[in-house]
Amino acid sequence: MSIKIPSGHYPVFTRVSIFLLIIALTILSCKKETASRLSVLQEDKEFLQIPGVGWQTFDRTADLDNTLSTLKFKSGCAYYRWYWVSLEPQEGQYNFAMIDDILKTCRENNQALAFRVMCEDPWGEGLPQWLIDKGIKRTYSACSQEGAHYAPDMSDPVFISFHEKLIRALGERYDGHPDLAQVDIGSVGLWGEWHIYCDPDLMPDASLRHSVVDLYYESFPNTPLSALEACIIDDTYAVNKGKCGWRADSWGDADATGGSWNHHEYFYWPTHNKYPELWKSGPVVFEPGEPGGYMDGWTVPAKGIVDDALAWHTSMVSNKSHSIPQNIIPEIERLVMKMGFRLVLRNVTFDNSCVADTEIPVTMKWENLGIAPPYRDHRIAFRLKDKNNANSGITVTDQSIQGWLPGETNITVNYKLAAGLPAGDYSLEMGVVFHNSIEHTIPIANKGKTDDGWYSLGKIKINN
Repeated sequence: MSIKIPSGHYPVFTRVSIFLLIIALTILSCKKETASRLSVLQEDKEFLQIPGVGWQTFDRTADLDNTLSTLKFKSGCAYYRWYWVSLEPQEGQYNFAMIDDILKTCRENNQALAFRVMCEDPWGEGLPQWLIDKGIKRTYSACSQEGAHYAPDMSDPVFISFHEKLIRALGERYDGHPDLAQVDIGSVGLWGEWHIYCDPDLMPDASLRHSVVDLYYESFPNTPLSALEACIIDDTYAVNKGKCGWRADSWGDADATGGSWNHHEYFYWPTHNKYPELWKSGPVVFEPGEPGGYMDGWTVPAKGIVDDALAWHTSMVSNKSHSIPQNIIPEIERLVMKMGFRLVLRNVTFDNSCVADTEIPVTMKWENLGIAPPYRDHRIAFRLKDKNNANSGITVTDQSIQGWLPGETNITVNYKLAAGLPAGDYSLEMGVVFHNSIEHTIPIANKGKTDDGWYSLGKIKINN
């Protein structure tokens, strides 16, 4: 901008007035070039497939689950339970190939993996033969309700040593993996559920149970953990360590057994009431249980069962890859729409004219429409797209969405524009990416998603 002052003599106050006018016009001109742009984004009200959230497939990935074909929503998580014998069939030879293949397939299905390790199988043998051959102590359990079997003595020094090696090996390889959503604090009791209800005296003592909790915390410091309900109902140790949620495997059994097996009412509500804030620390997860083991065994209205899951801030549920009864699908859809987190970007403000090698503040108003926070370290990332549809200036910021509770979150994130960025008109795009893998994006409840999972925030001009 150039303003020419005619030559001549003017009173001092006139020269001062002209000088101030020049300053004011210059400021206005600068403001015009760097005016902020407010974008109000359109909400997407359809189902989202968020990896590690929502509906779980059981012991298979989504491509192998035929029960999903008629549903309006998709599965964001594949849940597996493995006996020790499957994970380490030969001493020191861990079956990483099996897990790697499942993680790869999860990625292809836009799912994430959750798993549990089990040592005690009432229907067969959960331990590898090489471990049994070392002479570890085991106790016979008649267990008429489930099946006669040998329960391992978890105080046996050999058992302790090799179990620790197993869990640490899994943690060393998979902790913080972008496709690993959650791990159960398992290993103890029938199916790793932290109970031996047919022979409770065979359960390990408190010090041994606590050492198993410590082992999982130490092995998976960067992975969301969930403690089995039986692990925490009478013992606060796992909860006091600070970052676990909880899981229960008899969701919805209600009064169908005449009160003899009413976990839903007699155990799960007391667990939630004892730890009403635990959902903020880690995922709450459910699957149906007795009688029947699936949702078709529910004998009370599904609305109340779903209302409870919403009140408990559930992040994941399953029907163990069995079909959902037609009459309760609307209730399950209501749950899936709210389950876990569901982020919508309400508006965003940024300077729509700037220069390369500078930082621009991007002010964002978010809302979590779900009932739980994100538990993994996904972060806000920005990039620019030029007129040729090429991406540049890709930056993963330090701003994480981890821990965002239901409700509004207002943030300002500084986006550093790359040096040497050619002048021109660009589109500013945002992605929510896994902190160590920019290819792992999650969807938000906004329209305008690109083919690779990013979102356009508006136009921006880069000046020389």
